[in-house]
Amino acid sequence: MPSQNRISFFVCLLLFPFFSFGQYFPSKNYTTTDGLPNNAVRALFIDSKNILWIGTENGVSRMENGMFTNIDESHGLGHNSCWDINEDSDGNIWFASYSGGITKFDGEKFTVFNKNQKLPNDRVRKLLPFKNKIYAGTELGVAIIDIRTNKVVVPKGILPHFGVFLVSDFFVFKNQVYFSTINEGLFTIVYKNDTPLIEPVFRHKFLYGLEFYENIIYSGNKGFIDRFEIDDFISAKKKLKPIGNSIFWDFVKDSQNNLYGAAWGVFDLSGGLYKISEDKIIDISEPYGITSKNLLNVVYNAKNNILYVGSKDNGIYEVQLDQIIDYYNFSDKAIIDFETIKTQKVILHQNGISFLNNKNSISKNISLTDFKKYEIDYIKKSKVKLPTHADGYYELNYNTPENKIDFYEILKHQNSLWVTSNIGIFELNFDGKIIGYNPIHTYKIGFTNDNKFIETIPYGGVRIYDDLTHLKAQHFSEFDKHTPLDIVKILNNNQKTYLISVFNGLFVHENGQFKSYLAEGIWKERKFKHITKNNKGQLILAAEFGDVFVIDDSKSFKILKKISKKQIIGNTILFLEAYKDYILIGTEKGINIYKDGIIRLIDKEQGLKDSKITTSQIFGNSLWLGTQKGYYTIDLNRLTATQLTVSEIGISQIAINNVPLKSSEYKWFRYDSKQLVSDYKHNSFSIDFIPKGHSFPNKLKFRYRLDNNNRWSPYSEKTNLFLPYLPAGNYNVMIEVFDMNAGKSKVFSILQLYIQPPFWLSWWFISLFVLCLLVIILLVFLRIKRKSNEKTIIQRRIAETKLEALLSQMNPHFTFNAMNAIQDFIISSDIENSLLYISEFSKLIRKTLENSSKQKITIEEEIEYLEAYITIENMRFDNRIDFEIEVSEEIDTCFTEIPTMLLQPFVENVFVHAFNESSLNPKLTISFKTLSTNILECKIIDNGMSLNAAKKSKLHQSKGIQLTKERLSLLQDLKNDSIKIDFSENNGTSVTILLAV
Repeated sequence: MPSQNRISFFVCLLLFPFFSFGQYFPSKNYTTTDGLPNNAVRALFIDSKNILWIGTENGVSRMENGMFTNIDESHGLGHNSCWDINEDSDGNIWFASYSGGITKFDGEKFTVFNKNQKLPNDRVRKLLPFKNKIYAGTELGVAIIDIRTNKVVVPKGILPHFGVFLVSDFFVFKNQVYFSTINEGLFTIVYKNDTPLIEPVFRHKFLYGLEFYENIIYSGNKGFIDRFEIDDFISAKKKLKPIGNSIFWDFVKDSQNNLYGAAWGVFDLSGGLYKISEDKIIDISEPYGITSKNLLNVVYNAKNNILYVGSKDNGIYEVQLDQIIDYYNFSDKAIIDFETIKTQKVILHQNGISFLNNKNSISKNISLTDFKKYEIDYIKKSKVKLPTHADGYYELNYNTPENKIDFYEILKHQNSLWVTSNIGIFELNFDGKIIGYNPIHTYKIGFTNDNKFIETIPYGGVRIYDDLTHLKAQHFSEFDKHTPLDIVKILNNNQKTYLISVFNGLFVHENGQFKSYLAEGIWKERKFKHITKNNKGQLILAAEFGDVFVIDDSKSFKILKKISKKQIIGNTILFLEAYKDYILIGTEKGINIYKDGIIRLIDKEQGLKDSKITTSQIFGNSLWLGTQKGYYTIDLNRLTATQLTVSEIGISQIAINNVPLKSSEYKWFRYDSKQLVSDYKHNSFSIDFIPKGHSFPNKLKFRYRLDNNNRWSPYSEKTNLFLPYLPAGNYNVMIEVFDMNAGKSKVFSILQLYIQPPFWLSWWFISLFVLCLLVIILLVFLRIKRKSNEKTIIQRRIAETKLEALLSQMNPHFTFNAMNAIQDFIISSDIENSLLYISEFSKLIRKTLENSSKQKITIEEEIEYLEAYITIENMRFDNRIDFEIEVSEEIDTCFTEIPTMLLQPFVENVFVHAFNESSLNPKLTISFKTLSTNILECKIIDNGMSLNAAKKSKLHQSKGIQLTKERLSLLQDLKNDSIKIDFSENNGTSVTILLAV
């Protein structure tokens, strides 16, 4: 090489260990494009709820999980230019504004303090909460505000300089408040008779910002930092040696006791973020991702170990100090491969090989010149014939200059390191010395289980060397279906050597022979790009654009698990590693961490800013990833540890029919209830929500449902729900959060939503309607019943009239028969019997008259009547007819009623047709008995004429019997015939009457 270029190279090589790489922290920059109201950030504050407040020159923002809620004068803020923010002991937030005084916010309303409330000046720079008071630093001194009464007190002792008394900062020491002014020096506030007074401590010029750190006060001065022992500071003694070269406006400590300073040089570019030690400062802007030189403030979130830095021109920066991923910029050199030798890491990069010690500092470099020199020396000294195309080798270009050397991989085997390149294969010992060279060009090498060197030949099969030095090898022809072709990875596992091809699937070398799983029909998968093994000895294979497989090939081939391409986040698989029970799949999107069907994603949010990984390797509990400009080291124990996820979801805004709810419905910018009631006309809802307790908002996906029985909506990254035209009813609005960082899902019930139905569907209206309907039905029913009763009464009256008519017909009929009997006595000149008959008849007529006015009479009355009637009739037969009346014991004759003169016509029929003068021992039996609880049986049995005589005489039914049947049909409704007459051959007639009682 030219001498000048060679000198430059050695200079770079000499300096390479010192500036080649540094540790970088994951950071993110938030500006107006992300939701900030302005990029000029004047104040940063983290409140007791772990919320970041940001004061800008155009309003205030609250940031939660990367989302902003902005506040300005329209909400009640005194002024949009906010220079400081703080929180008092009651949880109220105070805002200091430049030209608008001070604003107090209690979560619901804003209270403004300005000159009208006796504030000395409306330009307020700093706030300090102390003992139920707020100390406000203005441009004309200090004001003290009681947080309970809002009373403003201005201490006496203000010393204006050029018309101002600019308070720049506060601190408390030994329970006493001190404040600095930019031009006048340090002051303290003392109380005499409960009256605050300002007393000077010492004169000093340019006190811009203060920090009390390890008994030392750091004070920003014009172009440097003043340092004072605290006791010296408040006693105006000599200060320590100044450090730094910029103006520092704010300081903060982290949990590791590191001190940071935010600097803005005002008139130069000396600003940035600095780490401050006792006597020096270190610019950490670049590794912390800070691009602005105009920094005004810095705060530390102890809960999440995050540093927030505010700039005057580029918004805020979020720096994660709790690193899982460390990045090292390797002087922008492309990393090709890694290896390890005990505690040393070996890095193959585009400029050679670097050895790192256990502190990741470079201990040795092997340059391109070293490799080229060794190649040239070999060609000059070697007695082995250089391989050519004619010998079946890919012939090298031995004139390739060193700056054109292209490395492929580095491989550790036994006690050597093997490096492949476009100028041949090199062997190095563990001390970093090149000890061997082979003029062979191959992209992928390996070793069999019996330690034989494997050379994969592009388009030419495979060689396995018995003697690599003398190029003695067994060649496996590319025309054999079992010979590996297009090999990209080689892996030894369980006494087998596996080779994967991008076009021909999986191969294995065992017992000196190759076998193709594709050709043997064992596995039809063709395209593979990556292979590794897990802690169980199982193989894990991945296609570049396809699925990932876990297989067991120890005894017989078996696919244990398939990770679908659809599950993997990203399109191209760049690396594949296994750690414990995890599978690490690198894509252009980041690292997919797979376990038990769940995938977590690690990307730029966690610090993996460059996902274009060139190589990977696991060393112990650390994953190393190479890129085009450096490399990452990742703590796998912390990476795979259980991650915290969203702890709460708050509703930040609700709009009903596109009209936002009133501010009175909110407290601390959250909807202040778990319930919402709306009428049926206002049934379209827009709900904005904010997840809390999570460090990586871009890893969250959300879906919702309105009831336990409903289906979930599709996942979305939006933190908004739009629920249009919901029907009336009760809804339980539920949100499921899927956290790709933690690999967890969590369900939150955020709102009980009740949409009132229209009044005609409300319970009270339906109840009233049903009640009215029931009343109407009842009234109709009562009307129908009344009409029915009236009809029944009329029908009953008609029936009674008919009965009376029938009865009136029966009485003359009976009287007519009786008169015939008397006539027979007179004709026979039987005066005595005629008189007796007439006497009995008159008694019977009287009973008949008594009973004829009644519809029913008791059985007792009926029996008396029948006995009287039978006595009269029997007189015509000279009392020859024997009769008896039988009544069952269960019948109460005094209370059981039957129709009047019911049995008389049948008894009369017996005397008229059953017996004559020739009848022997005539007998009449009348019986009453119950067949059931409501059926009474009455029987009239005689032993009169035979059946043949009955056919001539009894078939002629009397007028009285016919009238009785009509009466019964009117009085009762029995399904069967109420009157049954049976004729017997020798035993007379039996009449059975059934009555409903």
